[in-house]
Amino acid sequence: MLRGVWLTYRMHRFEVLLSLVLLGVLAISVWIVTAHIRAAAFAASCWLTDSDGNLLKPGCGALMDRYSAIATSEAGPARAGLALVVPVVGLILGVPVVARELELRTASLAWSLSLRRGRWLLSRLLPMLALVLVGAIVIGWLGAGLFQAMEVGHLTPSLSEVASYGPTLAARGLMALGIASLAGAVIGRTLPALLLAAMVVIAWSVVAVPMVQGVLSESRALWVNQGDEQNGVGYIARVDYGEFDPSRPGVNGEPGARFDPDERYRLQVAACGSAPADGTPELQVWSVCADRVPAPMDESWDKVVPQSDYPDYQIAEFGLEGVIGGAALLLTFPVVARRRPA
Repeated sequence: MLRGVWLTYRMHRFEVLLSLVLLGVLAISVWIVTAHIRAAAFAASCWLTDSDGNLLKPGCGALMDRYSAIATSEAGPARAGLALVVPVVGLILGVPVVARELELRTASLAWSLSLRRGRWLLSRLLPMLALVLVGAIVIGWLGAGLFQAMEVGHLTPSLSEVASYGPTLAARGLMALGIASLAGAVIGRTLPALLLAAMVVIAWSVVAVPMVQGVLSESRALWVNQGDEQNGVGYIARVDYGEFDPSRPGVNGEPGARFDPDERYRLQVAACGSAPADGTPELQVWSVCADRVPAPMDESWDKVVPQSDYPDYQIAEFGLEGVIGGAALLLTFPVVARRRPA
């Protein structure tokens, strides 16, 4: 087994060294950005405002501007790296495990000398898997520290960044590695397998993940009055919105009957006549009359997912990506076992 691990490094040292460089640069960048934010000692009280939106604490304007500059110029690239580097490393390390040896025709010799192809594959997958998981755990821990430091400015991760830190990041790396190794075993060529695996991982991130999050959001969303949102009720996703008349019953859990602006206008027209053209003196007179017409009440509401439900999205994505990555790695073994040597 140890000899197989050493041979794996010898054959794929370019990919291994490239992955270490990518992980190292990202780790250092995230650590530096986090240190800058914490060293600035931003006070959470600086973001408190009165009912008119004015800052309650004097002298915070410059401090908030500095925070915004760090969040944009430094934290922006770091957050992008958290979302991209670990899956890229999984693809880089996973594809050549089988595909490279099939291309170079060294797999035939190795399989002829080994009684078990599964053991041969395991000796090549284990070091790649260890590198991805260890790197993802370190990066995930650093990413969690970055987002925690940025929360002082009320800036939290979006739903698109669920897999950018913590254990979910390791699951995303595992999924990329599993899909890449399976694609390499099936296709048997490095570049086509890399392209196919990359397209699958991108499709999962861009299409499948938002769909899963949409289903979860529908089941967790609550109706919140927009006035309550302004008073500090945070949310991470908005599913629906509208104006409602709370004096009349709503349907499907809505806070009231959907407000119809045409209904109000019809009542105003019945009492005051049609509205004159804009900019005319008659319009001002008509507006005074229209404001006195009894009309349905209307309040603006949003159907949102509370910020406290964010961990549920992480758990869902961690489970799905962990299962997909593990299943792809396991499927690689029967594919290798049944593949004819080149």
